[in-house]
Amino acid sequence: MTTFKTIVRTGEAKTALIPIGAVAKATGINASTLRIWEHRYGLPKPHRTGGGARRYAPSEVQRLKLIKALVDVGHKPSNLSSLSIEELAEHLNFLKPPASPQRHASDGIRLLTVGDSTGLKSILRDDSQSELNVVNHLSAPEEIQQWLGKFDVLLFNYSALQSTHAQQLIQSIQGLAHMGAMVIYSYSNSITLQTLEAAGIHCLKSPVSSADVRQLLDSLVEKAHVNGSSTRKTEKKFSVEALETISALDFSLYCECPRHLAGLLMSLNGFVSYSEQCQDTSPQDAAIHRYLRTMAADAISSIESGLQLVLTAEDISTSELSAQTK
Repeated sequence: MTTFKTIVRTGEAKTALIPIGAVAKATGINASTLRIWEHRYGLPKPHRTGGGARRYAPSEVQRLKLIKALVDVGHKPSNLSSLSIEELAEHLNFLKPPASPQRHASDGIRLLTVGDSTGLKSILRDDSQSELNVVNHLSAPEEIQQWLGKFDVLLFNYSALQSTHAQQLIQSIQGLAHMGAMVIYSYSNSITLQTLEAAGIHCLKSPVSSADVRQLLDSLVEKAHVNGSSTRKTEKKFSVEALETISALDFSLYCECPRHLAGLLMSLNGFVSYSEQCQDTSPQDAAIHRYLRTMAADAISSIESGLQLVLTAEDISTSELSAQTK
């Protein structure tokens, strides 16, 4: 008994050929359709055994898979029969929808850049990454004050980062309500870098890509998220009823600070609730609203301490006001 083994014809690699049943299973084209296509369009082109059975080269099977995919979306086999594998693949790739841009935790974060503009554009725009949301570029830190409330993260860029720059940067972020700050540099010294890091300014040494900046932004958003989660559990020292009572009291001994502080607390409490609603209804800006809520909650804690101090000075009992929340 002789064992049948067919190889492809001259000019192709010596590879075992595939019977028509296996081809039909691999391509999703039934055997009868393969025979009809061969008769009508000269597609596919089988090899024949001594007994006349059809056998197909692996390259022909790959070509049939591409043709089947194109026929499924409306192409006629008659128009595809003369195309090479490369041409078929190009047609199929053209029909594929563009890939959705990669989502990042920091999407929607507003970035304000300061310092040297050289190279920043190429760093912040990369075809492989979704474009970073840069609101503006400033030449000097002194201009930052004009943009308060219009950015979330500061990005400084200095080719030669010196100690004088570090002092300017630290001064420029003091008292700002922002999510974080970072600096890109080419040359600096360890003392300057340690000073900036200690002040909470993250340092990135060139060369830097948009992916590097994006990674750091994502970490800042995650940090804000964690802080926001922990702040949510903090109990308020003054109930709404107590604040309303304080606001209505007649202060004549010292000043009207308690009334003003109570008003601020009521306003901030309302803003916290508003930010929580925005966080739930606007997923794209959720990170920003988490940060804003955390910022407001921190302010509430500080003002509550101040109010407690003033009430003690005014000799007003918080227990009488039912100040403690449940």
